[in-house]
Amino acid sequence: MEYIREISVSYGKVKYGTAGKQSINGMAEFYPSYPKNAQTWMEYIKVWAGKELEYESPKVVTLNQIHGDFIHQVGIETSIGGWDSSVIWEGDGLYSELQKTLLVVRTADCVPVFLYSSKRPFVAIIHSGWKGTSLGITERMIERAIELGYSQEELQIEIGPYIQGSDYEVGSDVANFFSHLGEEVCFPKGKDKFLLDVGLAIEKRVKEKFQRLGGVENSHTNVYKSPLYFSHRAKEEGRNLNFILWVS
Repeated sequence: MEYIREISVSYGKVKYGTAGKQSINGMAEFYPSYPKNAQTWMEYIKVWAGKELEYESPKVVTLNQIHGDFIHQVGIETSIGGWDSSVIWEGDGLYSELQKTLLVVRTADCVPVFLYSSKRPFVAIIHSGWKGTSLGITERMIERAIELGYSQEELQIEIGPYIQGSDYEVGSDVANFFSHLGEEVCFPKGKDKFLLDVGLAIEKRVKEKFQRLGGVENSHTNVYKSPLYFSHRAKEEGRNLNFILWVS
């Protein structure tokens, strides 16, 4: 798989990563075209997980993503009525304390954020575009974890592949949300155009607000320039699948 981590923690292993073009292209025999809605993406991801992650019956949870700051808990009650329920939440963040439950968000320039506890069962994943970042979806997820009793020190964050600031041009309407973070995050090009690094914006905001976090990492992997990943700004229709789960 293009980008994958398997971390040993006190309660077992946490696995997370991003599947890009090479992994997704293997799905062409089942889906000759990319899904157009959240329900079909759910079906698609289940088939992909069965192939790539080698689970006989993966418990998959994904979202109808809306570029906001809504987050959802995946608990035991989620399984009522079966994991094949047609109900798919609207939102951009998922978290769970359940084992072997695959949380997935889709990206094609936006930032995937992986979050987990190093001490007790807790995994989360976030889809954060500039809108979700301006609304503070990652900070909201951290706050939720703290409300549940997890300490800052045990929480680990990693920012996965996304379009880097060198290739993400925005206008002043978007830049106004981020200019206070400095030119490293939002660089003025002139003529009301700016280069925005959304992943770095998340990193700086999180570090400023939660100064005792156990770790904040940024892969600095540019989906726009890498042949391994899909990019919307490169006019590609596919989506990168970002996942996290507590394996064992």
